[in-house]
Amino acid sequence: MPTTMLHIPTTDGHADAFAAFPDGAGPHPGVLMYADGFGIRPVVREMARELSEHGYYVLVPNPFYRHGPAPVIDLPEHIGEEARPAVFAQLMPLIEGHTAERAVDDAGAYLDFLTTRSEVGAGPVAVTGYCIGGLLAMRTATARPGQVAALAAFHAPVGADGPESYAGLSAQVHFGHAEGDLTPEDLSELN
Repeated sequence: MPTTMLHIPTTDGHADAFAAFPDGAGPHPGVLMYADGFGIRPVVREMARELSEHGYYVLVPNPFYRHGPAPVIDLPEHIGEEARPAVFAQLMPLIEGHTAERAVDDAGAYLDFLTTRSEVGAGPVAVTGYCIGGLLAMRTATARPGQVAALAAFHAPVGADGPESYAGLSAQVHFGHAEGDLTPEDLSELN
C-alpha cells in the first residue's frame, strides 16, 4: 500500500499527517483516523495501512502539530506501566491544551483537505479514533454532520463534552468501550 507524509494547512500553521491508500488512482472512500495521545507512530501507521488494504484512503493527522511534528515527544519503544507516568506527564499538557474549539477548527481543515484529494471519492467520509482520538472523532462528526457518514470511537471519553453537545450528530455510530471506561450512569446517559 502506498503511503506518504503530508502537510495540512490550518488556521494555526501546517499539521503534519500520514496517509495510506490503495494502489490505483481511485477514487477511494475517505477515512479520517485520529491516533491516541501518543500520536503518529509505527503501530498507528500500520493500522492505517491495514485499513487502506480494504479500499480506503486513510488520513492520520498530528493533532498536536502546534508543538512540532510527530512524534511530539520521545516515546519509548514499549510504553509499559513503568514508563506511563513520565510519558503522561509530558502528554497531558498537550491534551489539555487541545481545546474543543481547536479540535473543531482543526477538524474542518482536516476534512476539507481529505475531501479535496483527487484519490478520495465524493461524498461523506468516516472518522475513527482511539482514546483521546475517539473524542476528537466525536467532535469532528458532530461539527461536520454533512461531511461525516460514520463514526467509530474506541476506549474514548466520548461523553466528555456532555450529551447536549452532540445534538447535531447524524453519522452512523459505533462505540467500543471496555468495562471500566464509563460508569453505568454515564453509559445510560450516552445511550
